[in-house]
Amino acid sequence: MLRHSVIWRLRDTTTPALQAEMLQGLAYLRMECPMVRWGDYGEDLFGGSRRFDEAPPFAAAPVWHRGTNGPPANYDVALHLDFDDWAAYRRYSPHPAHQAASVFNGTVSWDELTARVDWYFEGPPPTRRGHVKHVAMFVWADGVSEEAKRRALGAASALGEAPSVEAVAIGYNVGQLVSDYDWIMDLQVPDRAAAERLLGSPEYARAMEAVAAATKYEWTARLSHIMRGP
Repeated sequence: MLRHSVIWRLRDTTTPALQAEMLQGLAYLRMECPMVRWGDYGEDLFGGSRRFDEAPPFAAAPVWHRGTNGPPANYDVALHLDFDDWAAYRRYSPHPAHQAASVFNGTVSWDELTARVDWYFEGPPPTRRGHVKHVAMFVWADGVSEEAKRRALGAASALGEAPSVEAVAIGYNVGQLVSDYDWIMDLQVPDRAAAERLLGSPEYARAMEAVAAATKYEWTARLSHIMRGP
């Protein structure tokens, strides 16, 4: 099964009403596009990029000066759509519902900051309705060794043993866009409280230390949301 995962950072001019309209459009994709097998979407549980915009522009440090700490923010809205194969995805791309959603999303989000990973998974959809999904997308650092990559991927996979983690999936990008991220970490926990404990845990910190050593960690795209699918 092919999963198309996208997370957006909204413009500072995007109102709650516009965000709600965006979410409605994402929900509509699964109903209107017959080639979509399953779908999931949601908004960030922990404030999204509003935290990024709290400091006035003249006082905020540029993203590229933040080093491996990365931006102090999550992204805002996530979409995950599942297809049988690439042929189904290619039929989805020109569908009028998808085209309309893309145009609208471009008016309320920063397209150049949108993070995408297309990845394969086996078995049932990696979704539990009503539980919480935490996804993070990463870009490998230039010249990183294969051993460093293995350590990073192993550390991310090992979070499956952390308290309250119900499932972890690692996906490698198979998409063709030059703006695609290289890989995705997909974690599931039962509720918001468990997500907060995980993100503040020493297990998560140790895993991200290994990941940061192998990636352009300042460009990591993260989001935690309640799952609506499959």
